[in-house]
Amino acid sequence: MSMWNVFMLIGGLAIFLYGMIVMNKNLTSIAGEKMKSFMLTLTKNRPRGYVTGLGITIINQSSSATTVLEAALVSAGLMTFHQSVAVTLGAELGSTFLAHIVAFPSITKFSALIIAGGFFASITLKDQKAINTALTILGFGFLFMGMNMMSDALYPLRDSVFFKNIMTKVETPIFGILLGLVFTMIIQSSGATSALTIAMATVGTISLEQACPINLGAAVGTCITAILGSLALSWEAKRSAYIHVMFQTIGVIWVYILLMFRMPEAYGGERVFIYLVKWVTATVFRTDDIRRQIATGFTLMPVINHIILFGIPKLLNLVVAMFEKMFPPKVKEKPFSTRYLQEQLIDGSVEIALEMAKKEILIDADLVKSMFEKVDLAFKNKDMKLINEISETDSKVDLLHKAIILFLAKISQKELGESESKKSMNYLYIENELESIGDIMDKNLMVMAKKMIDRDLHFSEQGGKELTELHGKVLDNINRMVKALAENDVELAKQIKTVYSDVDERKYQVSHIERLHAGLKVSIDTSSVHLDVINYYARINEYVVYIADRILWLNKKQV
Repeated sequence: MSMWNVFMLIGGLAIFLYGMIVMNKNLTSIAGEKMKSFMLTLTKNRPRGYVTGLGITIINQSSSATTVLEAALVSAGLMTFHQSVAVTLGAELGSTFLAHIVAFPSITKFSALIIAGGFFASITLKDQKAINTALTILGFGFLFMGMNMMSDALYPLRDSVFFKNIMTKVETPIFGILLGLVFTMIIQSSGATSALTIAMATVGTISLEQACPINLGAAVGTCITAILGSLALSWEAKRSAYIHVMFQTIGVIWVYILLMFRMPEAYGGERVFIYLVKWVTATVFRTDDIRRQIATGFTLMPVINHIILFGIPKLLNLVVAMFEKMFPPKVKEKPFSTRYLQEQLIDGSVEIALEMAKKEILIDADLVKSMFEKVDLAFKNKDMKLINEISETDSKVDLLHKAIILFLAKISQKELGESESKKSMNYLYIENELESIGDIMDKNLMVMAKKMIDRDLHFSEQGGKELTELHGKVLDNINRMVKALAENDVELAKQIKTVYSDVDERKYQVSHIERLHAGLKVSIDTSSVHLDVINYYARINEYVVYIADRILWLNKKQV
């Protein structure tokens, strides 16, 4: 095998992994924020959680990505550790779907055509969802091109005595498992490992008996991504990642046992698992193609594991109980929820119910304030941790928003006096504005912050200082608004409307345009982001001023 073949193999693997990244990013964009809401609403019981984990992982093609997402939701208190267990199991099965896609070797011949179609569609289409779909197709094309390059690069190994001797050792399951484990921990993708074994099988350099143990090790090795992704999160989030390792290890143990025993000579004397893989492939797919057999073997591991875990009464509960002995919860965390909204209050005392609604709105306001405090640093430090924290907090804001709006709607169905009606209406308006502020930060500002990271962009030194200054003005106003709302401070609300309503965003826009005219490259590169950040800061301030106006309405008699 020449150095050229080595370069081609590495390049093919890189293109394959890049295709996975492009697919993941754009399929996730197509699904939008629904992924997070699906995860929250469809995990109420184990069957629904399992299907949710399966479906989301088929979309993003990474059990690790699903596990990292659920770990973030657990960390935010939006999902319990026990709800995440079923999602993790579903994700393990969903991650094997990619192997079945790349097991269609004939498609690799059309990889260049698929790439061309996806690329030209992405630069000609206007609708964002259509562009994401085109880029997903482009990602598929890269997958198949990478597969084709790896197959071509590996072809010379067919005649290598040294390689054949190594592969003979891999037939001993434990060596194959360790090889797959280490390799997958390095590249952090079990899908890529399974694709590599299929590429090797395509040119006849590896057998099914050699591929299956490697893919078993890959199933455990891929957990490293979820573990790394949980390091900055809470202990409960870490436990959600750790149990992923435990389930995958248990699955490997079941299959390892089946690999250690052989069928009777009347059935060919093959290892039990290999015989089972061939039988399932022939029965379900009507083929004996080794590439399809490898993909089937990759899928059978979680299938066997889950049949045993769900099939034997209370076994799954026992495994979870054992895990909790090994990694006990530090503090029993409750999922994030409302604190003060109790429906029985509505029937008892509308006035008290409205006061509780206000308390909940103040919690929401504090969350929005905490989000905005981190925005400038997220841009300045290019900090993905802060970006994720802002996104997680917005999920809490959204959860409270839905609960508060529903609570106020139920109050409005009662016979209300003038004062109660005014409070109910104004609280509704205030809550809507708070939710809008949260959405601007999560869905607009943080999208631009990620863009800055992805493209390695930097604001000019002066431009960065000006954005920090504008951010400080808006943050001061948010702090005033929260204080005025909490204390019914009419004078402070008046000041927000009269003295502090104008943050003079035009000054910052003109200053930036002057730098553009001066030809400052960093300002030119970040121009669209810079001006959008100014506009979004100004819009957030407008919402704050509107809330101040509503505070004045609430206290109109005192004006």
